[in-house]
Amino acid sequence: MDAQFARPLTFDEEQFLHDRELRNKRFALQLWRIANGMVFVFFAFAYYLLRSTQASWPPAGVARIDPTLPAVFSLSLLFSAVTAIRAQAAIRRDNRPAMQRNVLFTIGLGLIFLLGLGFVWRQVPYSGSYSAIFFAMTGFHAFHVLAGMVLFGYVLWKAQRGAYSKESHWSVEAAVVFWHFIDLMWVFFFLVLYVL
Repeated sequence: MDAQFARPLTFDEEQFLHDRELRNKRFALQLWRIANGMVFVFFAFAYYLLRSTQASWPPAGVARIDPTLPAVFSLSLLFSAVTAIRAQAAIRRDNRPAMQRNVLFTIGLGLIFLLGLGFVWRQVPYSGSYSAIFFAMTGFHAFHVLAGMVLFGYVLWKAQRGAYSKESHWSVEAAVVFWHFIDLMWVFFFLVLYVL
């Protein structure tokens, strides 16, 4: 009689703890995205409430913001999602130089977006609630873009010191997930502010 079923299982406690820690980090990041997404939804709801209390929107005497320029610089943010994905794919292949290059491109495209947004801010006339909610929504999003750029800067700094490999790259993954969240929230805000 063969006693294969009685063989003790090999248990790698270190790998188990590493996997559990990674699952917990991913779960925490998902919770953060849900909670922070609700803040973005709150801003959209506030925009809707302000808009619904006005006889006309934008208020009389205030021109609606032309979406052409914001659409153009929004492309830089959307394209940065591609470079972020490429950075994560590169480190999964253990290609640190390609990962660093794509992180730099992502940071650069984020900077182009922020500069474009700053240019739009200069064109928005003060108009009470219309300009206030516009600046609040775009400023909140710009803060997240800046935070994402800082995260990618940290990833780049650690990568230059040899911190990542295809087996261990949580910071890269977290920064990319955060960046995708920023992209998605901008599409949402763009629709609310310029299209609807």
